[in-house]
Amino acid sequence: MSNLDKYQNEAVRARSKSVLVIAPPGAGKTTVILNRIKYLLEERKVKGIHVIVITFTKAAAENMKSRFKEMHKEGVIPFFGTFHGLFYKILLRNKDEIRLIESKDSYNIIRKVLSSYIEEVSDEKIKEVLNNISRKKVSSKDLEISMTYDIFDKCYEAYETFKNERGLLDFDDLQIKAVTLLKENPHILGYYRNLIKYILVDEFQDCDEVQLEFLRLINNEVFCVGDEDQSIYSFRGATPKCMINFEENFEGSEKVYLKYNYRSLKNIVEVSKDVIKHNKERYQKEIIAFNENQGKIELKKPFNESEEANIIALKIEESKRLGNKYSDTAILYRTNMESRSFIDAFIRKKIPFKLLDKEYNFFNHFICRDLIAYLRLSIDPFNKEDFNKIINKPFRYVSKSAIYGVMNSKKRENVFDILMNVEGVHPFQMRKFEELKSDIAYLNKLSLNSAIDFILSDLEYSQYIREYSSKFKQNQEDLLDIVEEFKSSAMEFKSIITFLSHIESVEENLENLNSKGNIDSVILSTMHGVKGMQFNDVHIVNIVDETIPHKNSMENLEEERRLFYVGITRAINNLYLYAPKSVRGKFKDSSIFLNNTNLDSQCNITDYGLKEGDVIRHNYFGIGEILKIEKDTISIKFVQGENKKFSLRTLIENNLIEKIICEV
Repeated sequence: MSNLDKYQNEAVRARSKSVLVIAPPGAGKTTVILNRIKYLLEERKVKGIHVIVITFTKAAAENMKSRFKEMHKEGVIPFFGTFHGLFYKILLRNKDEIRLIESKDSYNIIRKVLSSYIEEVSDEKIKEVLNNISRKKVSSKDLEISMTYDIFDKCYEAYETFKNERGLLDFDDLQIKAVTLLKENPHILGYYRNLIKYILVDEFQDCDEVQLEFLRLINNEVFCVGDEDQSIYSFRGATPKCMINFEENFEGSEKVYLKYNYRSLKNIVEVSKDVIKHNKERYQKEIIAFNENQGKIELKKPFNESEEANIIALKIEESKRLGNKYSDTAILYRTNMESRSFIDAFIRKKIPFKLLDKEYNFFNHFICRDLIAYLRLSIDPFNKEDFNKIINKPFRYVSKSAIYGVMNSKKRENVFDILMNVEGVHPFQMRKFEELKSDIAYLNKLSLNSAIDFILSDLEYSQYIREYSSKFKQNQEDLLDIVEEFKSSAMEFKSIITFLSHIESVEENLENLNSKGNIDSVILSTMHGVKGMQFNDVHIVNIVDETIPHKNSMENLEEERRLFYVGITRAINNLYLYAPKSVRGKFKDSSIFLNNTNLDSQCNITDYGLKEGDVIRHNYFGIGEILKIEKDTISIKFVQGENKKFSLRTLIENNLIEKIICEV
């Protein structure tokens, strides 16, 4: 164990009954756990059968087991696995059969119930319900749902009924039943207390209340390694309190602090400390960068998400030319929707990328599919599927029988002509259908952005969204964010046909991601998705108010700050932070988390990503070139020859100006 630093060595050799090792990012916690096992087996002569090592994923358990086998080649290997794997073994020993519900069945149950209340059910909505079902079982904390409790209760009831009727369990049931078994059967509890003498827990900050109760029930030596500053899974029932209250929960406790961050260069460590120190629910700790070299840290304030994506694409191309791998780089964001601009940019520039959430495609959202259907119908008025999708969005009093008549017609003609000849269509509807036919054809004569605005206003799709939000109890602001993101995605395209071609290209590229194997690729992920990973170059994007921290999580500001901290501490050498001045067409202030560092003041950028020589489009005066920016005054020369001065902030906040970056 000569390769350990003094803090790691202190942790490995701790003799208290209950040991909490507080391990900041890059502190070598896996090394500590492996050496602790080695110490127990070789120096304290503990038998491997009495040692249990808990990780939070099967992959982590297999990796740790493999590494331990290389270190210790004799005797019985301890159990390496997850809490769920351990509980499964406990129940299996005391029951004839255990049958687990399959994930596809879980999804289908929730999808079926939600479909009764919500017109379009996304995978993310299903995940939200399943996470809250889990949270309800294993945590006393309030649920975090974006629907009414009545709808959630219907989902919960259907899910539990399905399982009970078939004798199925889920992972949370495994936990609850195993702990209940031990509590109600002293002889079984006694057996496991004699068997499990030493429990080592990795990522202890991610424990839920049931798992914590199990550790207290066994009441033998525990060695828990974690970091309350990286507790980011409250939606699964985890809480930093399991670390903060360690001394209350476990008798004979001792805390050991690991102090060295072996991953990140010094200034990256310092920035991360500046961010996280503002949280109250944490241990005050000293974190020291082992490598005292300075990394590159940049804060940029591009004009919008499109320029942000282009800046990052150029950096990646330059890094590749210097001989680095694409996989050395990660783009991190708060929500999956933000991946859209990077997918667009990387496809155009032929930069290979990998989405950690492989199933996500922004354009699959029902609002996007509706808008695409309107646009596609304008260039292909024979398309019955698109007609079916939009005809009653908003409601136009077209009956199911009339729609059925169109969909089953063998005629190859304009769908609205077919509709007007369907039996049962009233004469008063004819004029409305003629107008709609004309309006949809008119879309193809407009610029792409004007066509989208026409759908939203003149064709009243915005009104449909408001009605949908009210009817299905959905957050209207979240739905309108989808609309604004869709409009942003269209900004770089002139025509409907080129935009639709781009969407097809995105779909093809995303479908091909899974078949490409392990090719060298840039990583695109939410900050939640890269917990435990590290990258040479980390780009954290959209660090602006209402995104980081997220507007729906303001009541849990400390967890949002922990999430940002996790993002920063993935970086080894280079950290790039981005706070666009405009997101989805709205002016944005930099995140309050940037105010916790001195980076924002150092940048002193007040030009909102604009500079002399940039070409812009003004809503009223048209195309122009920026002549000068001085404080809040911007001078622009328009193509008509006029020179005009404006308040820059007024232009940005009222969305009167957009930078022309690249038109396709």
